[in-house]
Amino acid sequence: MPRSTITTPSALGVLALGALTLTGCSALGDVAHDRVTSEAATRADLDAAPDWLPADARDITSVAGTGGKASDTTPTTLVFTSADGVTDGSCSTAPRQSAPTMDVEDAPDVYGATEVLRCGPWSMTSKGDRWIAWTPNPGDGGS
Repeated sequence: MPRSTITTPSALGVLALGALTLTGCSALGDVAHDRVTSEAATRADLDAAPDWLPADARDITSVAGTGGKASDTTPTTLVFTSADGVTDGSCSTAPRQSAPTMDVEDAPDVYGATEVLRCGPWSMTSKGDRWIAWTPNPGDGGS
C-alpha cells in the first residue's frame, strides 16, 4: 500500500528558505535593502567603468542603491584590488568628511582614513592594494 505524505505550510516554508539559501542570499539581501550588487573579475569585464578605475583592477564588487533618482545621486560603493592604484591626473587628495552608504563585505575601513583621493563625485582610500570608492562624497573637498 503506498504511503502518503501531508505537506504542511511550515514544511513548505522550510523548503522555500532552503531554496533561497541555495540560490543566493545576496539577491534576497539586495531586495530587502534596496540595492543591487554586481561583481566582475577585471575592469575589462565591466560594461561601464569610471575613468579613474585602474586598468589592472580585479576582484571588483559594486553595490548601488536603487532609491536614487539620477545616476549622479545614486549611492554606490566600489571595492577592488589594484597593485597600480588610482593614478588619474584629475584626482586630488582631500580631508575625509564622507563615508560610503552602501556596505561591501571585506572592504577597507574608511573610518581610519583622515584623507581620501577625490576623483570628481567619487572618494576613495585603500589598505595595501585593496581599494574602496564611494559616491556621493559630500564634504570631501570640491564644490
